[in-house]
Amino acid sequence: MEVSRFLPSPPRFVAPEAPPADAPRRQQDRYLRQAFRHHSRTFSLATRLLPLRVQLPVAVLYLYCRTVDTLADERAAVIGADAALAEVDALDEALQATLAGRPPATGPHALLWQRLAEVHAAYDLPAFPLRQLLDGARWDLTGRTVGTRADLLAYADLVAGSVGAAMLPFLVRDRADAASLDAPARAMGNAMQITNILRDVGEDWRDLRRVYLPGEDLARLGLDVGRLVDGGGAIPDAYANLVESLMRDAEALYDEGGRGIGALRRRARAGITGAARMYREFLNGVRANGYDNLSQRAAVPLPRKLRVLVADDYGRRRARLVR
Repeated sequence: MEVSRFLPSPPRFVAPEAPPADAPRRQQDRYLRQAFRHHSRTFSLATRLLPLRVQLPVAVLYLYCRTVDTLADERAAVIGADAALAEVDALDEALQATLAGRPPATGPHALLWQRLAEVHAAYDLPAFPLRQLLDGARWDLTGRTVGTRADLLAYADLVAGSVGAAMLPFLVRDRADAASLDAPARAMGNAMQITNILRDVGEDWRDLRRVYLPGEDLARLGLDVGRLVDGGGAIPDAYANLVESLMRDAEALYDEGGRGIGALRRRARAGITGAARMYREFLNGVRANGYDNLSQRAAVPLPRKLRVLVADDYGRRRARLVR
């Protein structure tokens, strides 16, 4: 792996402000890269292992995804779900115009639309997964719940499996390969989303009053996430076992996604392998916290991220941590 190209992530900083529309292109590029690093330290780190020519396009795609995610979460908390749903519809219209070569020239996302149009012209981004992200936001904003593990997978596919599929034009040797790699790319995205959900159970409840763990499983075990988060105390064995079971589901998806990496463009394989290894390590972070994802959020320090890139010892660490 091209570890020599890896540089330590910069210290955490305040989100950069978007430059004016007439700012020099170099200033705009700097903003896009900084915003990418601010919002995703792990994925932006892995992206440095991708070919240089796709790194900024990947950042642009990620910032589109982040815009949708922010609307469904932080923005909705300010303006309310109904107003946020109207903004999702507006994003949908802007996206369709952008993919048709008519990016909106004004508004808070004008730079994003301009750059996304350029990326689409160069890479022919698939429209379907980009619009699936908007359906994922609608899932959240309409209060739809996760009742079963099938629901969890369906939600993950909307908000993250779609991202895996949308990434393929940057990663394949030619577009003919993309169709055959759609399933493993989505599996990898789904694994990462389930990982994020398992990191954020307490945070999702406290900040958004949302529960993404399958309600069917919680009810069968007599567990209530809200009571567990608000009540504090020791982590029940039943809850730890449920989290471990969902981790195994995520690990199976990582394995499924990993089987497609060999078919990617050679210079793209290290970046996707690195992203998968670093994200998967968050599962061991949850285990290291005693399965307490209710009062704390699992973290993977930079040295640990770099270690799993060089020597993947996930399985050995997992064996030591499993309850």
